[in-house]
Amino acid sequence: GLTACITKNTPPASIYTISPKWNESKVQPHHPQHKSITLRLAPIRASRALASTDILYTDNQYSQNSYVYSRWNDTPIKLLQTFFHVSIEKCGLFKAVVSNASTSNSDLILESTLLELNHQLKTDESSEGVFRIRFYLIDNKTRVLISTKEFVEKVAVTSENAKGAVEAINKAVTLVADKLVEWLAGYKL
Repeated sequence: GLTACITKNTPPASIYTISPKWNESKVQPHHPQHKSITLRLAPIRASRALASTDILYTDNQYSQNSYVYSRWNDTPIKLLQTFFHVSIEKCGLFKAVVSNASTSNSDLILESTLLELNHQLKTDESSEGVFRIRFYLIDNKTRVLISTKEFVEKVAVTSENAKGAVEAINKAVTLVADKLVEWLAGYKL
C-alpha cells in the first residue's frame, strides 16, 4: 500500500514573483522638488492570508482559495516592499528612500496596508487580477498624518490559471506604483 503513495506523480509547483517590468513605468524621473527630504518605508501590513506565499483566487460566493500547485517565491508583502522602494527611489523625488531597518533619521514615513491581491473570478466567466492598497504619509517629527490614499487596479486576465493571474497582478502593481509616485510627487511639503 505504501508504494502507491511513493510512485504517485505530483506535478511540480510553479513559482512566481511580483516583478513588473521596470521600463514599462509611465512615470518619468521628477525634478528634485523633495530633494532635501528622506522617506522611510514602513513594512507593509496585511491579513494573514496575504502574508503567505499562496496565490489566491476568489469568486462571487465570498470564498477565497489558493492555487494548489502555484506559489509566490516570497510573501507578497516582501515582494511589494522591494518593488515600491525601487519605484520611488528610481524617480528621484527624495534625498533618500530608506527601509524601516535603516538607522538613519527620516523626515517622512510611508505606511501601507495591503487590502487585496488576488485573481477574481466573475459570474460571466471573465476574471481579473486585483490589487488594492492604502498608503499613509506621516510626518516623522510630529507623528501627524499628512495624507492618505487608496489605490485599486483591476486588470483582465488572459488565461484562467495562476500564470494568467500573476501576469495581470504584475500589471496592476505597475499601475499602482506609477500612481503612488505621482501622488508623492504632487504633494506639497
